[in-house]
Amino acid sequence: MNKAIIAALAAGAAFVAQAESAVSVWGFGDYGINSGYQLYGSLLNSEPTMSGYQEINVNATVDDLDLGSLGFGIWSNTDLTDKRRGLYGKAFNEYDPNIHYTRTFWFDDDHTWGLDYRTEVVWYIYPHHRGHHAGNPAAGRGHYQSCVSTMTTMDWNHAFELKNPYVTPYFKWVHEYHENKANLFLGGLKKRVGLDEIAEGLAVTPLAELVYRSHRYNWCFPTAGWSEVHGSGMASLRLGADINYQLTAHFGLFAKVYWCHTIDHSLRAAAEHGYGNDYGQYKDFAWGSVGVTFNF
Repeated sequence: MNKAIIAALAAGAAFVAQAESAVSVWGFGDYGINSGYQLYGSLLNSEPTMSGYQEINVNATVDDLDLGSLGFGIWSNTDLTDKRRGLYGKAFNEYDPNIHYTRTFWFDDDHTWGLDYRTEVVWYIYPHHRGHHAGNPAAGRGHYQSCVSTMTTMDWNHAFELKNPYVTPYFKWVHEYHENKANLFLGGLKKRVGLDEIAEGLAVTPLAELVYRSHRYNWCFPTAGWSEVHGSGMASLRLGADINYQLTAHFGLFAKVYWCHTIDHSLRAAAEHGYGNDYGQYKDFAWGSVGVTFNF
């Protein structure tokens, strides 16, 4: 082998040996009771549910360069009433696992300003789902998509958040690529306010958020009695606050309170003409949740 190549390889090996690398494992989660099933400012079930999310990540750093975190998460839901039992079952009737990558690109050495990025693939799994396999495929997509299996749908999401000492803007693109080829965009502003003078570890994060849905994504929110496919548009506004109380280093409590307002006139008309199903039935509603959090 050429001596120059050998020398270059040796130098590279020495550089790698000198590089300081570190791998860490971290995670968090929550579990709570909700006044209903709310998704992106629309109400899917007006009666109480219980849901939780758990996530674990592996982070790698080489010579103070943060390579980001690769992780796995899962969200699950249980309806606490029989309202949707006939279609979805009741206990543990939805699992949403995901794989994701996150990294914060800092603009300064103090880590005061930076852009947080997260990309993830999510699977929506309904183990007890019934009723969506019936129907005539020749009839095309019906209001309930009766000729389409919705046992599993898949999203590829991209989320951005501008870290700074003031108000934090954020944006998320949800692309459903398996069944409807649909898109949802949401963006908003939030601000974490520490309330240590009231209780150490207490914080509140008010937020304001707008949600835009493509006409294909609106198929995910059918309204009983409204058979037309809704057009795309600014679907909803969500105003509210997340309250967190970190009791110990690894355990805390949370509460969420939101006011959700349907903006699009066709969706509001659908709610007025619909009946019997909570998907899109409520033009405006309040929603809340309380539960526990953990982190490690």
